Amino acid sequence: MERKIIEAVARADLLICGLLRRLPAVIALAVVLLLAVLAVRHLARADPPLIDYDRPGVDITSEGPEAYTDQWYKWR
Repeated sequence: MERKIIEAVARADLLICGLLRRLPAVIALAVVLLLAVLAVRHLARADPPLIDYDRPGVDITSEGPEAYTDQWYKWR
């Protein structure tokens, strides 16, 4: 009976030590993933590019869509 208890404690110790050994790598990966998600969200919500009116083929007299549409304001 005493041997089974010692083996169970040893298994639990190995499990806990193994988890603690891998914990820094898991935390580092979680931080990198969080930073990547935040960067993607920031870039997705960035202002739309400005219109280059001097570029050939740009018609400034047309009544096209505005730079900021209602859908853009709703999403932001």
